[in-house]
Order: sequence, then structure tokens, then C-alpha cells
Amino acid sequence: MIPSILARQIRRGVEDFLQTTFQVTTPRFHGVVERLMAEDGGVFQGPYVSVDLPFRRGRRGPGFFPELPLPFHPYLHQELAFERLAGERARSTLIATGTGSGKTECFLYPVLAHCVRHAGRPGIKAILIYPMNALATDQAGRIARLVHETPALKGKVRVGLYVGDKPERPAKAMGPDTVITDRDTLRLDPPDVLLTNYKMLDYLLVRPRDQQIWAANGPETLRYLVVDELHTFDGAQGTDLACLVRRLKARLGTPEGHLCCVGTSATLGSGEEREDLLRYAAHVFGEPFDAEAVVGEHRVSAGEFLENVLVEAVAVPGPDREAELDPEGYEGVEAYLAAQVRLWFGPEAADAVPGSPGWPVALARRLKGHVFFQNLLKVLRGRVRPYDEVLFDLERAMPWLRRGEGRYGELLLDSLLALVSAARVRTDSGGLAPFLHVRVQSWVRELRRMVATVGPTPRLVFSHDLSEEEARVCLPVVNCRDCGATGWAGLKRDHQPVVLGGLDEFYPAFFADPPHRWVRFFFPEEPGNEGLRSGEWRSLCGRCLHLAPEGAADCPSCGAGDLVPVFEPDTTEKRKDRTVGSKACPFCDSPDGLTVVGSRAASLASVMISQVFASGFNDDKKLLAFSDSVQDAAHRAGFFAARTYRFNLRGALQRLVEAEADGRTLAELPARFARYWGERLGPEAFVATFLPPDLEWLEEVDHLRKHGRVPEGGTLLDDLNRRLTWEIATEYGLRARVGRTLEKTGSSIARPDPERLERAAAEFLETLRNEDGTLAGLDRTAALRLLAGILRQLRVRGGILLDVLEGYVEARGNPYRLSKIPWMPWVSARRSRPRFVSRKGTAGFDA
Repeated sequence: MIPSILARQIRRGVEDFLQTTFQVTTPRFHGVVERLMAEDGGVFQGPYVSVDLPFRRGRRGPGFFPELPLPFHPYLHQELAFERLAGERARSTLIATGTGSGKTECFLYPVLAHCVRHAGRPGIKAILIYPMNALATDQAGRIARLVHETPALKGKVRVGLYVGDKPERPAKAMGPDTVITDRDTLRLDPPDVLLTNYKMLDYLLVRPRDQQIWAANGPETLRYLVVDELHTFDGAQGTDLACLVRRLKARLGTPEGHLCCVGTSATLGSGEEREDLLRYAAHVFGEPFDAEAVVGEHRVSAGEFLENVLVEAVAVPGPDREAELDPEGYEGVEAYLAAQVRLWFGPEAADAVPGSPGWPVALARRLKGHVFFQNLLKVLRGRVRPYDEVLFDLERAMPWLRRGEGRYGELLLDSLLALVSAARVRTDSGGLAPFLHVRVQSWVRELRRMVATVGPTPRLVFSHDLSEEEARVCLPVVNCRDCGATGWAGLKRDHQPVVLGGLDEFYPAFFADPPHRWVRFFFPEEPGNEGLRSGEWRSLCGRCLHLAPEGAADCPSCGAGDLVPVFEPDTTEKRKDRTVGSKACPFCDSPDGLTVVGSRAASLASVMISQVFASGFNDDKKLLAFSDSVQDAAHRAGFFAARTYRFNLRGALQRLVEAEADGRTLAELPARFARYWGERLGPEAFVATFLPPDLEWLEEVDHLRKHGRVPEGGTLLDDLNRRLTWEIATEYGLRARVGRTLEKTGSSIARPDPERLERAAAEFLETLRNEDGTLAGLDRTAALRLLAGILRQLRVRGGILLDVLEGYVEARGNPYRLSKIPWMPWVSARRSRPRFVSRKGTAGFDA
């Protein structure tokens, strides 16, 4: 992974998503989204960078535990943890070190050494609690391999895993990479070490069938209680955990002060944070934590790291090489890294170019002797710092850097950090380890409760950042997802000339189905547009939100000038015996086309996830997404799966178009897609990659998941290809204007064949002239534009006649006909329903 480049790509992906989702065609609102994203500290914060120097090595070496030789030389912080946790006088400890610091080893080896000393004695001696099943399962495999490969542990220490997920083949004994997972075995013959989560530990304490697991435990059998990622157990979860620990000790009769409690946490900052964590841990565990209980990181300084290192390179790529510093100009990560090595070290650095034997190690050696790298370490001083501050300090040391303009400084820093990320050093065992750990953090603020100022040049702002007085004169913003028309929105009571912009009142009225009749829209337009639906021309005051008559020079309420001319469409409709509102766009008549401008964290996160997994600068396709609650986590998982599926499909579709489908018909595309990706992936990977989340319930998918192959004689591949035919058609049709689509990003578009369109327009023109005498003067260009407009409208409303839609058309657009097809997605009666053209308008067709 090259984090400096990946962070930049993630930001650009979010920018593209917001720009394409809210494409603005109203002149006064032009650039409103771009200006918001460009504001310092607006949507984006960062990037922040840190380069972690090596940890200090311990003094005692691998022989710390007489009964358990270590397979590595421990770091100093690991030794300090061993000293507190090992032996009969073990003391409760908090391990607050960063990722990759060997945090797990800090408590794992004292626990295993204790189990070796008490081998053969029944009962659970240590409980390891993890916040997530995935972490517990991952650690279980890691511990199983350690036990299997260590003679002092193999056959003497037993480890079990008890979490909510039940394995298909529960293990009754330790294996090379598995711990005991069979629940009956765990109950009848409890392991020495139990890995679980706090919810399952709760069950083990209360469920009658699980009580046998504690039968062999005396008051002093349980010696260690470890909670991984203790800082994640905050709020109600922290209270639940504290109660659980006390119930556990009461159930086992554990004497006061006997249980050695361990918590792992993220790195700490100030001494006040350290004291807060100590108090928190003491409350949660109900055990004393002394002032020295926190074990933190111990790293070498920049001076120590660079001691006896001579400066061997001083050349820095200048502003004239900016294009060569840009990763977008290269086909892949290796080409980019090779070019950056030559830019920084010249042609003589062939040994450090990717592809050369041992190039990552040679690159680390060359980096260490470069003056820019040395200055970077001194500027960072082991801290997390924003890019602009780092560049400012580097410019003070190297004033000639100020000659660069635009993105030069950022690209230069990205380039060097990319080389640091790719460099490696030899470990004591002869393997390769990262030269230094580069971390890049980017923060994105969700576009929640967005409003805009009312004036000649509206400004999009976060309502939470406004004072009460400022918020009173700002209004929500709506954008048509089909034509891009953008304007203000608010509530206007009957016969009242004032627009109300309070979000707490506006949102329930706008999102109601149907919207309340008081929901009104105001588009900054000059009078004279003949194509608009019925409505009134007004003048809107940006100081008090009073609506004045068309052409008013001053506000009749507050006397302010510079009123904004707006068009207020009549969006009310008659539904049976009441009047309701509507979200129909007054410019393009798109039903439900008007949406509130904004994007919540889940949507933005799904964009970032797809960018992380699609980037060629990320070879470690893993990600953790944290949520506030179990319910939210389950919802987010499904949401991310659905959103990232759409992004992945678009990427695969565009790759096919660029490779061989440009100029082909839309009807040919699904078969070409199946052949192109089927040949490259094989049937199993093809299904796993392109199966929509709403089809994972199919029996054949379950067979594939269990046995790793598509069942013979089934219909899974055929059903998937039928579904992909629908998805491809909707990508270029029904959904072509919704979100970050191939059409809105300018990647590819489905259009009528120009020659056939010309011929059809000629026939169309003749028919129009013959049928309607008032159109006798219509020329061919006008007929061509009219026909192209009709076809475009038909396409973006989903009027593409697929085989699967024939029954739907016969049923006059009844979505029930589609819901009976197992492989089809859910089609609502409103927004997502394909709409064809009929001579007589019906609920499902356009007239």
C-alpha cells in the first residue's frame, strides 16, 4: 500500500462523487459544491502524515521467559509489559501502543508462559475479550500457529474460541492453524485460554447449558483477563463490560487483587489522557491500576536513527518535473515508483528500481542518505502533522522549494513518502519488514443539514456552524437529479409572504410521502422562461426571507435592496380530497426529481471504500469500518455492500467498453460483459464479483460458499447474466443520471446511432407535417432535436425494451409483474420503475 497516493485518490473520489451527484445547471448556483470542498477545513481535513521511527529494542533479548523461548528480540515496550505481567506477582497493565507495535505479544507471551507453568491443571486460566468476532477469529488463528510451531507449547497449552459465529466444521482439538471451536468440547474440557466477546461471555455466565465450562475453575484458577481495544468500550458498552467483569469474579469467587487485568488501547497524548485511561480502567475492571500501569511506545529519535549516516544525495525534483511527480501519469504502481526513484536518485540508482534484485532494501539505504528525507524526519519529529505545516517547515530549511506553484509541494511530498512506503529492511530472521511506517490520515465531514445563503452568489454552509441569527436567513438547497436545476427550498404557509427555513420543520414536511403542501421551491431565474410549469415570479430577500412581487427594488418588510429574482413553481397536487406537495422538477418534469443537497457518512464512506479497493496503489484489500452500535453496524454492512457493488460494476463495465465495446450496441454489451470477465475470472470468481447482494439468498450461492464451486446443472450463471443484462441497461438508462454514474462522470454513454437517427428524423418530420398543419414549417434540424430529446427522455426513464420487460409492458407498467421474477431487484411503484410511452397516459407510462 502507498498511503500518500491512496489518500489523495480517496479525496478525489469523494470530490467526483459530490460533483457528479449534484451537477448544477442553474447559473447562480454554479460552483457552489466546488467552493464548499475547496474551503480550508470545510468538507476535508488533512491529509495528516506521520512517519513512525523504529521501536527501541529490549535489553534482555529472546530469553525473557525460561519456560518459553521467544522467537524474536522484543522491543523495549514489550519487555516493560513482560516485567509487569509475568510471574506470580503480575500487576494489572494498560498497553497503549500503536498498530504494528506487537501489542498482542505484550500480553500473549506472559499468558502462555503462565499456562506452561500450570500445564495439566484444569480450568480456564486466561480470558481474552475482543470487541469484534473478526478480531477474535483472526487472533485465534495466529495463536494456533504459534502453539503448533513452539515445542514448549504444543501439546501443553489448549486454546478455545467461543464467539457468535458457528464454524461449519467445529474443531475438537488444536490444529496447525485452528483452535478448539466445538462448543461441547469447550464445555466438557475447558481450554487454558478462552477467546470470546463480551456478549458471549455474558451467555456463558447465565445459560444453564454453559455452566459446565466453569466447573474446573477454583477461586484462583483464572489469572488473566484481557480486553483488546479497551477504548472502544465506551458509554453503555463500558458500563455493560464493567458489570460483566464483576459478575465473572463473583461467579468464580475470585479473591480481591488476584485477577491480573490487561487492556490494550490506542496511543496516548498528554499526561491527562493517561490519568483518564487509568481511572477508566480501574472502574471497568474493579481492580487497582498503579501510576506506572500504562506501557507506552518507546521509539528512537531522528538523531539516533540517522546516527553515522552520511548525506549521499541532495538532488530534489524541481517544479519543472511536476508532471512526472503526478501518479496519474503512470499505468501502475511499479511504473510510478520506478520513475520516482530516478527523479530522486538519478539513473545510477538502478539497484533501487522495482524489478531489480533486492530493490526495496537498496531503496531504504539510498533514502536514508538523502538530505530531503533526513530533513523530513527532523520536521516530523515523530508527530502527526498536516501536509501544509510539513511543507512550510521544509521550505524554511530549503527556501528554493517556494519556487513551486499549484500542487508541486504536495506531489513532491507524496512522491518521497511513496518511496518510504515501498522500501524494506532485513529482519533478524532474514525476512523483509517495512523500512518505516508511513501513516496518512484524511478526515471527511458528512454533508449533513446543509443550507445556503440567499443572495446573488449563494454559499453552501453547514447549519451547525451558524449562529441562530445566521441560520434564520439560510435555506435548504434542492437539486434535480435529472437536469441539475438548483434552488432554495423552505416552508411557506398559505397566504404568508415569508419563507421558513428551519430544518427541524422542513425535513419532516419534505420527506413525507407525499410532501406537505407548504413545501415550496425557489429557483433563481430571470422572468421570461416560457418552458416552465405553472408558478409565480417573485423577488426573495436575503436578509429576512420575505417574498416580494416580481421586479421589486426593495424588500417591503425590512427595506433591504438587492433582492434575488426567483421562480416559485406551483408544486401542489390534488390527491383525492386533499392538497399535497410534490418534488417534480419544474424544468424537466422529472417526477420526484428534486432532492436535498447533502450526503451522509454512510454514502461518503461507501465511495471511499470503493476507491480503496479499486486503487492500484493498494495491494492490501482489507478495511475496518466501525459503527456506534450492533444495529447500525448490520445496516451499514448491507448499505456498503449494495453501494460498493454498484461502483465495482461500473468500473468493470467501463473497462470492457474501453477494451473492446466502444461503438457496439447496448444489446450486445451484456453478452460481451459475461464473456470478457468470465474468461478472466472463471465462473466462481465471476459470480463472487458480480453477484448483487440481494441474490445471496439463492441456494446455489450457498453451495458455492460452502464448496467453492458453482453447482453443475444449476441456473445460477444464467440467472446472474440475466440480472446483469438488467443492471447494464439501467446503468445506461434508468440510473444514468443518479449518482456517480458512467454518464455523469463522462466515462461512457449510450446514444442513438447518428446515421439511423438522421433517417428516422427525416421520416419523423414528414409524419409531423402530414399529421399537423401547424408544423408544416418545421425544419429537419428541429425535428432531429425533438426526436433526440424524446429518445433521451425515454432512455433515462428506463424505457429500454428488454425481454424481461415485455410482460411488464403488457401489464401497463405494473411493477408486480417484475417482483415475481426471482433474480430481479425490487422495483418500486415510484422512482425506480421503468416508464415507457403510451398514447393514453397510465400510472406506469408517460402519455
